[in-house]
Amino acid sequence: MNNETKLGVDTWIKRITESEMPIFGRTVQEVVSVSEDDVSSALQLGQVVLKDAAMTARVLKLANSAHYNATGQKFSTISRAIMMLGFDTVRSMCLTVSLIDSLVHGIHREQLIKQMARSLHAAAQAQEIAKQQSEGKHEEVFIATLLLHIGDLAFWCFGDKKGDELNEALKNTKISPAQAQKDVLGFTMNELSQGLAQTWGLSDLLKQTLEKADSTDPRSQAIVLSHRLAESVEDGWDSKEVKKVTALISSLTNTSPKKTTEQLHNAAKKAAETTAFYGAKAVAQVIPLPVDVQLEDDHALADAFVQPDPLLQLQILQELMSVDKDHGDFNMLVEMTLEGINRGVGMDNALFALLTPNHKEIKVKQVIGDNNEWLRKNFQFSLNEPVSRIWMQSLKEQVPIRVDSNASTEVKRLITQSLTQKIKAKSFYIAPVIIKNKPIGLFYADRSTSHRVVFKNLCHFIKINAQALRSNQLCPIHLILIKS
Repeated sequence: MNNETKLGVDTWIKRITESEMPIFGRTVQEVVSVSEDDVSSALQLGQVVLKDAAMTARVLKLANSAHYNATGQKFSTISRAIMMLGFDTVRSMCLTVSLIDSLVHGIHREQLIKQMARSLHAAAQAQEIAKQQSEGKHEEVFIATLLLHIGDLAFWCFGDKKGDELNEALKNTKISPAQAQKDVLGFTMNELSQGLAQTWGLSDLLKQTLEKADSTDPRSQAIVLSHRLAESVEDGWDSKEVKKVTALISSLTNTSPKKTTEQLHNAAKKAAETTAFYGAKAVAQVIPLPVDVQLEDDHALADAFVQPDPLLQLQILQELMSVDKDHGDFNMLVEMTLEGINRGVGMDNALFALLTPNHKEIKVKQVIGDNNEWLRKNFQFSLNEPVSRIWMQSLKEQVPIRVDSNASTEVKRLITQSLTQKIKAKSFYIAPVIIKNKPIGLFYADRSTSHRVVFKNLCHFIKINAQALRSNQLCPIHLILIKS
């Protein structure tokens, strides 16, 4: 690191430590410095927690939740919680609570939530890998993984204008993220993380992993691979990179690829559930889950997702029916419909896909929801392939189709594994849009992010909206197709 880079990093470390995150910095130092080998460790940890009334309340609430306390015996004191749940569990709990509370209201919310989701997901994965390795000190691996990108987290929380500049620079796919960081800030996030780890006196394992990502230490390898996994699953659990990382983890833990995959899926589920219990439900909902994983604690995530609003549904329907036939805009009507499906009916994702002029493909035109970037990129299908049989059925018969566990055998036969992997959903609803007795495209909606049941009244809402689109023949079909 040259002098100029060091000066830039030191300036940010001073700002973060003294102005933006002084309480978090002190809490991290105190929590991490409490040695589990010390006979007085439980007492010391209890004293750290009790300094902060808000943390005390949060930790006790978590300790008494069904997720952590299987016995149902209520803990009224921190000391009792440490005694019953174990030092490791409570120390990790304290650190996670402090991290979430310090960062959850950051300026660059989208980037921050994405990085927090990666860190919390990776920490859960690394902890399970460490258990498989039988290396001991699983909690140390958890903490080191959680804090590996502490520089990124702190920056996106307090980045101001520099954050805006970096956000823009990261959109340039021709350069690496590290190069974009160097160009805008004069240093990389890894260098900022190293500086904070040094300043806050964090663990040697964390420092070692930050300084040497290719370390042969099995614990460091678990940390690095867990972060690779947490990032790569954002492109789908069936992506090539996920398969490559899974093979590496399988080799590291000396476990079969099939068993490793199962363990990784379970750890992802655990990460989403525990993150929701920590109060970071907006973060929990963006941790990617395999399509075959169902959360046992759906209610823990419930208020992180849009809820059905019958009044809004009615208002949108009224607005659609009142649009002037001569001056309305088809795209605006579609957007209103999608908003109604998302915010009114309470679906996680909603999109409108349009047939191409030659009727050989169907491509997303407009999309809204939690998974919008993935669907915008991947919802395009050649209609002569098996993966498109469900779309063809709906368009040909001009009927809506609801796909879930209660669907008919005939409908289930139309669903291929490649389709569910591509749209990241096993349950969804589709309805064709018919104008002048010809299908031009279809609406699609799912709850693939929250894994909630697809609402029955979605069918009624979309049918009425489709009628509104038909009655408002607002623009020639060929113009719509050309715009696509």
